[in-house]
Amino acid sequence: MSTFALISDPHVSVPNPDTGFMAPQIPGEPTMYDRSVELLETAIAEINALPEVDFVLVAGDLTKDSEPYNHDQARQLFSRFRKPVFCVSGNHDQPRPAKLRPPAYLDPDVTGVPTRELPRLYGDFGFKNPQRTAYSCNPTPDVHLIGLCSAKLDDDCGYIAPEVLAWLDTDLSTQRDPARETIVMLHHSIIEHVPAEAVNPTFSWFHVENAPELKAILRKHGVRITLTGHLHIQDVKEEAGLYNIVTASVAGYPHAYRIMTLRNGVMEVRSRRLDSIPSQPDLQGFSRDYTADAFVSAIRSALMAAPFDYPRSQADAAAHKLRDWWPSVADGDEQFAYTAEELGDAALAAYVNSFSDRPPADNDLTIELSRRS
Repeated sequence: MSTFALISDPHVSVPNPDTGFMAPQIPGEPTMYDRSVELLETAIAEINALPEVDFVLVAGDLTKDSEPYNHDQARQLFSRFRKPVFCVSGNHDQPRPAKLRPPAYLDPDVTGVPTRELPRLYGDFGFKNPQRTAYSCNPTPDVHLIGLCSAKLDDDCGYIAPEVLAWLDTDLSTQRDPARETIVMLHHSIIEHVPAEAVNPTFSWFHVENAPELKAILRKHGVRITLTGHLHIQDVKEEAGLYNIVTASVAGYPHAYRIMTLRNGVMEVRSRRLDSIPSQPDLQGFSRDYTADAFVSAIRSALMAAPFDYPRSQADAAAHKLRDWWPSVADGDEQFAYTAEELGDAALAAYVNSFSDRPPADNDLTIELSRRS
């Protein structure tokens, strides 16, 4: 039996220790960078209080924008976990070009650490070969863990390089112990969690571009469980027996993490949330409002573009009516019943309702690993 904790997207952000630079809060972005350390410290304390946990996984976006000092802080924080920690990088753990992040929100005095350097920096947190952005290990007798860095260079979407796919195929070919379950962790999703995720420009950057090739290798070797982050939502999807479990950001609403237990061929998944931090006793209420307000502008912009092409006044009115929509998506297990009368557009109502969740459950579920769908 093994029990492990899973967190994602801590986005560690501290002032530059030499200049004091701290980026201002980014408009329309709900990640609470200014409280990221406090949030991660609270998650660490809660997980450390669980004696049953054997190891901890961190599914990428370790830092705000791959600043060297934020990587220093992230490693220092990870070392506070009382059990071994295994991490992968995300799209924020590489230099951010201007097309992805306006220069005003980047520290002008540092250069972001590239993905190829992260195995060297995080050698104490899973990586074995400083030349390879992937690793495998057996943290417990019944778990074979694989970590893949999935960020595409100079982009937010995911991509697994051919040489890493070849390494993965070889690694899985040598993993023959029937008593050991393989778990693959990466940052970007490999199964669609929102409608048309792989092709819709609004969401395609959350996806691994060459997911079909990756999934073919995983299915070839009977892998059932993949763990990802990036979307900042609680969501689980299953496709032909392969599960992709997305965990929300610990640095943004709903501040969730998971405790997962593998026992006798069954994976129990249980979700928890941070309810408070020292600076904000009502973290859930405060953060949900914060996220809802941040997404009004994002929804407005989306509605002013194709396929809706609303004028600004109509887009603004609809966005305010949909203020709680995305926080509910982030919650997981969401169900929507917006009407054409309510939103003034049957097509918009149908679209937002299409995000209603379908089985399996997003927060708490049991997966029988011996059963193929």
